[in-house]
Amino acid sequence: MNKSNPKNINIAWAELLIEDCLRHGIRQFCIAPGSRSTPLTLAVANHPGCQSLVHFDERGLGFFALGLAKASRQTVAIITTSGTAVANLYPAVIEARQTGVPLLILSADRPQELLAVGANQAIDQRRIFSDYPIYQASLAEPNLAMSPSSMLTELGQALAMQQQTAGPVHLNCPYREPFYPQQARQDLSSHLADLAVWHDSDQPYYQVVISPQSPTCSAAWSSLDRNSKVLVVVGKQLPEQTQAIIAWAEQHHWPVVVDCQSHWQVVDSKVITQADLLLANQHFATANQPDLVIQFGAHLVAKRLSQWLAKISTQQWLIDPAQQRLNPKHQQQIRWQCQPSTWLKSHLAKQPSSGVYLERWLQAQQQIQPIVQQHLQDYSELSISAQISALQAPGSSLFMGNSMVIRIFELLGQSCAATNYFANRGASGIDGLLATSVGISQALAGSTSLVIGDTSLLHDLNSLALASRNQHKLVIILLNNQGGEIFSLLPELAEPEQHQQLAEDYYQLPQQTNFAAAAQLFNLPFHRVSSKQQFEQAFKQAQQHQGASLIEVCFSAGDASRRYQALLSEVSQQHAL
Repeated sequence: MNKSNPKNINIAWAELLIEDCLRHGIRQFCIAPGSRSTPLTLAVANHPGCQSLVHFDERGLGFFALGLAKASRQTVAIITTSGTAVANLYPAVIEARQTGVPLLILSADRPQELLAVGANQAIDQRRIFSDYPIYQASLAEPNLAMSPSSMLTELGQALAMQQQTAGPVHLNCPYREPFYPQQARQDLSSHLADLAVWHDSDQPYYQVVISPQSPTCSAAWSSLDRNSKVLVVVGKQLPEQTQAIIAWAEQHHWPVVVDCQSHWQVVDSKVITQADLLLANQHFATANQPDLVIQFGAHLVAKRLSQWLAKISTQQWLIDPAQQRLNPKHQQQIRWQCQPSTWLKSHLAKQPSSGVYLERWLQAQQQIQPIVQQHLQDYSELSISAQISALQAPGSSLFMGNSMVIRIFELLGQSCAATNYFANRGASGIDGLLATSVGISQALAGSTSLVIGDTSLLHDLNSLALASRNQHKLVIILLNNQGGEIFSLLPELAEPEQHQQLAEDYYQLPQQTNFAAAAQLFNLPFHRVSSKQQFEQAFKQAQQHQGASLIEVCFSAGDASRRYQALLSEVSQQHAL
């Protein structure tokens, strides 16, 4: 930067902010077009170290950034103009907070004198996301009366807070006109003089060094013996965390129940993948209550497992780094707020248990396999979901949509060779699922499969524009059952003859969308299939395409919920479990 070069002060401050973002390790910038955010946009566009994506829809952009950050495990910045553009990021901000995904929102804003006076596109953006950001602040408006150093320390503090608790941070950036490069240029050399040392270095302006401490070992740990029935539950984890947890539990001969988000598939081990099915059997659920539950990670997909854990009267330990209280049933609980790897170091392997409790779980899971396989013979959402798992290749990524989709994957617990498993299970909404998967595909640059319902895809149809620009293999598998199939599982809302009509009119909302036309609109290869053989052929063909493609798998309404309930019912009636 040539300090004697005349420059617009808004542009100069924005360039400093983006430069410091890069020094903090932020490389990816997701931008929505807008005038007020011009200083930030140009700072990114003109910096050779920045990687950027521009998208017209802020809601989709927010979820794309979420997927990018989720897969890369790095903070991703989002830049928007002022007004409702910022508000459209709210769903992604909520999901990022609930799942600990690091986002940095840089929202351009009007100056103070334009707020609450009826100025165009001016809303109160301070705390617009309520308490969901880990840290939030409004930066000073660029002006000659103060140094931009305050802006840089604010950025450093925000990212330090994010380092301690992963999640979104929000910095509101007000700019007073004029803010285009050729307007109001002035010599800023003396104004920027106190940043000379920083400018000549390659370090962030303000850094906070975090020194994590190992948790103390629980006093109850020493009382466990060979006869203690300990159940280990693994929720959403990174692959290396799951691998360490399972290896640790195996040393004790304890059963390990795994969530479909836990990356259990990357570990060659005997784990309990179908707890949700097993616990539908009341005899098994009652006879196999543990003395202690050690759970790593919250937000379990399995509803029956969560209900069973809430109902049993036993000691429960939870290890999760999130700061928030993770105890929706308000149970007696010992909570460690730390990473699983840190906790494991403080709770080293003890004398192995007898293994009797482990064998009960493994034998029961083995016993229900013929029942599961029988239910996967016919063409259905269950069998296609199992087929999707079987068709994944090593190194690929599988993104499971919400509602019925992820419940089927959790219920079946089928082996899968994919390396990465993703879902938006913080708030568990259906919004932004396609955009998130495009971000994941962009970050990992491999083959990604998204499994999504028709209502969910309709909710995020704009993001087909993002998918059409994706240069990596992304197979969008649309399970089309003509509406919200999950609502078929609702208890009856009225007399039997009225229930079906009520469910359709107010919950399921049957649709007759021409998804082939949608694919054509966004120039995506499209396949419509209605058999297992057709699906396998279409999937393999999609794998040959370098980019996104859409496979529509068609089912009759109500079929998935009936088959889902039938499988649960048959397992629940097995008296020998």
